[in-house]
Amino acid sequence: MSLERFFGHDINFDLAMKPFTWQHYILIFLGILSVVGTLWIAGKIHNSRFENKIKKGFAVWLLILEITYHVHYWGYGMFSVPLHICSFGVMLSIILLLTDKYKTFEIVFFVGIFGGLLALFIPNTLGYTYYNMRYYHFILLHMSITIVPIYYYKAYNYRIRLSSVYKTFVLFLLISPVVVIVNYVFHKNYMFIGEKPAIIAAYLPDWPYYIIVFVVLSFISLHALYVVSNFDYNKLKYIFK
Repeated sequence: MSLERFFGHDINFDLAMKPFTWQHYILIFLGILSVVGTLWIAGKIHNSRFENKIKKGFAVWLLILEITYHVHYWGYGMFSVPLHICSFGVMLSIILLLTDKYKTFEIVFFVGIFGGLLALFIPNTLGYTYYNMRYYHFILLHMSITIVPIYYYKAYNYRIRLSSVYKTFVLFLLISPVVVIVNYVFHKNYMFIGEKPAIIAAYLPDWPYYIIVFVVLSFISLHALYVVSNFDYNKLKYIFK
């Protein structure tokens, strides 16, 4: 494998990620590992005297991942700006790591879980294969933005409120017109507003009707995550006695 192939834009949909293959199962495992591993180690890091350095280091790591993504496009004369949901997840995660502010966590929790975890469970790698750096970048970035909100959920005992659901939902509705304009002008597909994700295209109606499906499912999913994240798991002890 040449460096040109590894760092270039080598697209091959025959070798790219496909649903329910060994590659897909590995990503699902890594997504679960991100959650379980963070829940297991969060308390130890939080009680460590190195916590601030670790958080700042992770913020730098996220920044490097995001910059690398755009440099990889711009380096080949291709347009790229941080308008993907996962890019918002990166930027907000960095702010959270540097400030510990709950108001940022409210948004990061949803963006990190859905932007990161869902991307690993239903991967859309845009045709990049394991011969290309973007394949590994995709995995590392989405694992990373999953880890941050889970860390604050466990270590800081932060919990989202019902109002957090509506704040997040309205925020992305307000951002959507900007994304639509950028997509139209530069022929991009940020937030999958202009074209269905290839990996699940067969299960969705045509444009623009699939956008309505996305909006409805997102609204339901945000509420579901709110319920799950606030569930008192101690009650299970009594149920399964």
